[in-house]
Amino acid sequence: MSKCHVSLAVGEYDRTIALLSGQVSPVGVDLTILPMSDAWDRHQRMIRNEEFDVAELSLSSYLMAKERGQGLIAMPIFPYRMFRHQFMLIRKGRGISGPEDLKGKRVGTPMYQTTTMLWVRGMLEHEYGVRPEDIEWVTEREELVPFVSKGVGIKVESEPVEELFGKGKLDAIIVIEEVEKRWLDDPEVDRLFPDFPRVEADYYRRTGIYPIMHVVAIKSDLVARNPWLPRSLFDAFSESLAYSDEMERYPRVVNLAWANAYFEEERRVFGGNPYRYGVFRNRPTLEAAVQYSHEQGLTGKMFSLEDIFVPSLLDT
Repeated sequence: MSKCHVSLAVGEYDRTIALLSGQVSPVGVDLTILPMSDAWDRHQRMIRNEEFDVAELSLSSYLMAKERGQGLIAMPIFPYRMFRHQFMLIRKGRGISGPEDLKGKRVGTPMYQTTTMLWVRGMLEHEYGVRPEDIEWVTEREELVPFVSKGVGIKVESEPVEELFGKGKLDAIIVIEEVEKRWLDDPEVDRLFPDFPRVEADYYRRTGIYPIMHVVAIKSDLVARNPWLPRSLFDAFSESLAYSDEMERYPRVVNLAWANAYFEEERRVFGGNPYRYGVFRNRPTLEAAVQYSHEQGLTGKMFSLEDIFVPSLLDT
């Protein structure tokens, strides 16, 4: 029997190395892998043009595209997760001593609908009582999936929000995944949560939420023709994840002096690998994401997990 030809666009992570290198291969699949660490490019090409059979996608934009009838269905594979408290920066002297003080402030972020912002807004509202409409949002990019904001002020600027922040035109910014050295060295800038490791660990212990940024989505018509395919891909991603878990136990392959200490502490907090895939163990995070998407007006309906994942993988 001939193999099923599948193109896969995915980021380059420790947890996808074995898949990208060919050490792990999905059974019955002739896989063409496109390593794409430029998430913005990958998401645009999949959501707007459906260029790939399978792709790593923004969870927030996937939910929006799914509701609007796009022929994609997610698998419970989550290659990218990240707590967001550490990426919230404030300018000193603006009367911001805690999250509640963001009310009435101008806050910048590259795009409103990003999964980063889905989690930040959800956390601010549910943990600190700061609603999205309490803040004046400033962005710089066209939204990936069009939507109409209701009751929320969003101003799109032509200048990057980090430059506006540097000029003092914003009170705070939420960066996506890197706090540049210039902000760490700037005496006028501080983190909203200076003790973010403790805050984030406490957030996880209380809520069970480790924010999922990306899912892996597959074309629905491909699943209809090959109902066995999602399970094969899920198993391959899981095997690659297990490979990375073993690799990271050895400090010689990680650029950290105390790699073992970090590894052991994280496993204590999470009770195992924090990236574990599947629906059951990630239910609190997934249910929070669909709730926040609906509350924030990005999606008009409250999705169930059965709505957004391949049925054959709901038992994972």
